Amino acid sequence: MNEEVLVDPDIESVFCSGGEDDLGHPIVYYNFGDKNKLVCGYCGKIFLKKVNHE
Repeated sequence: MNEEVLVDPDIESVFCSGGEDDLGHPIVYYNFGDKNKLVCGYCGKIFLKKVNHE
C-alpha cells in the first residue's frame, strides 16, 4: 500500500523525494490547484488535504 500523507487544507503545494538519502527519486513538486488529492508520479505517495470542518 502506498504511503498517505495528510496535508493542512491551506497548503497549496507539496514535494516528494521518494525516501531518505540516496534511496529516493529526484525531488518533485506538485500543486493542489482545485484538487484535494495528489499522487507522486515516481513512487505513488499520496498527499491528501485534511477536511476543514468550519
